[in-house]
Amino acid sequence: MYFATAKQMEKLDRLAVNSGLEILQMMELAGWHAASLFRLLKIPKTAKIAVIAGKGNNGGGGLSAARFLANAGLKVKVILADSNLNVNARHHLKLLRNSRIPLLPFTKNKQQAAKIIEDSDVLVDAIFGYHLKGTVRNPVAEIIKSINRSRGRKLALDLPSGMDATTGQCASICVEADITLSLALPKTGFKTGSGKKLAGQIFVADLGIPKYLYDQIKPGSRPNFKTGIVKVF
Repeated sequence: MYFATAKQMEKLDRLAVNSGLEILQMMELAGWHAASLFRLLKIPKTAKIAVIAGKGNNGGGGLSAARFLANAGLKVKVILADSNLNVNARHHLKLLRNSRIPLLPFTKNKQQAAKIIEDSDVLVDAIFGYHLKGTVRNPVAEIIKSINRSRGRKLALDLPSGMDATTGQCASICVEADITLSLALPKTGFKTGSGKKLAGQIFVADLGIPKYLYDQIKPGSRPNFKTGIVKVF
């Protein structure tokens, strides 16, 4: 399977949008596949789930996942790592609020938010995507510490927050994931540096990007999506 750098992912996303695919559509698919992975992993409906969402598109995918998980009857709470969401994430936040899913901005009550995170059976890390560069600062660093302290299973959306998608290096603090659901393509960082340990078991999800666009990144690079999710290793 082909592994992509952050620059290659930027190009693939740009090609997808220029072809007519909507960012909101891809975020919705990311959330749908994250919820589908819960079924694949046979996570019980009694499990307490915390989705920790960032302010960008990755966070929007996490908010979408929370909605699909709640619709499936699971017990979901959402922690906002940053309340200053981009326009795409705000769209999914509005849908989430209309669904009446419990929601708490981390900075509003850090102690309560940290307890929700640490007491959860499954954590969905949807804070940062592949664009992250440099040091993770507070309050996100505090959130990641709470995630790593939790005994719950940790599922990272796209890649573990804090990890460099290309090199696998952790500049300051990173989520230590048990499972990663990478979007569109697995990242080169999963095979190098500390990424091998941070990402855990890896799956890749189909975002509806056609083969001819993948071929502009690398001929034959599109994963063989049969059910929407492919196990990498």
